[in-house]
Amino acid sequence: MKNSFLKNSMNFGALCGLVIIILSLLLYLLSLTSTWFNSIVLFLVLIFFIFIGTKYYRDQYSNGIISYGRSVGSGVLISLFMSIVVAFYIFMFFKFIAPDELDKMIELQGKQLSDKGMSEEQIEMAIELAKRLTNPTTMALGTIFSYTFWGTTFSLIIAAFVKKSGKSQQQMMEEIEKDLINEN
Repeated sequence: MKNSFLKNSMNFGALCGLVIIILSLLLYLLSLTSTWFNSIVLFLVLIFFIFIGTKYYRDQYSNGIISYGRSVGSGVLISLFMSIVVAFYIFMFFKFIAPDELDKMIELQGKQLSDKGMSEEQIEMAIELAKRLTNPTTMALGTIFSYTFWGTTFSLIIAAFVKKSGKSQQQMMEEIEKDLINEN
C-alpha cells in the first residue's frame, strides 16, 4: 500500500511538472512572462493534479476510502515531486537556455524600485544583493520550497473534498451478523 502511495504521488507529480514546464515554455515563447496570469494558470494546473492524483489513489488503490491526513499527504508529495521536476527545468532554463533572463529580472526590479522613489544608492545596494542571491541554483531551490508550500496549502483545502471514510471493520461485522440473524 505504501509503495502504491509513493508511486502514485511520483507519477502525478512528474506529469504535473511536465505540464507546467510545457506551459511555462509556451508562455515564455509568447513573451507572456512575469504576469499574475501565469501564476494563476500554473497554480490551477497544480490544484488540478493534486485533486486528480489524490482521487485516483483513493479510488484505485484504497478501495474508495482515504483519510483527511492521507489525502493531504498525497497532495504534498505530488507537489514535492512536481517541484523537483520543475526545479530541474528552472535550473537548466536559467543556466543554459536563457541566462540573460536573470539580468532582465534584476533590471526590472531596479526600475520598480526607482518608480517607488528610492535613491540611486538604495537601488544599487538592492541590485547588488539581488545579483548575489539570484542565480540558477537559488531559483531552483526557491521553486522547490515555493511550489511545495503552495501545494501543501492547496492540499489542506482539497483534502476536505477528496477524503472519504468507510465503515469500520466492526460496523461491517455487525451488519453481517444482522444479515445472518435475519436469514435464520
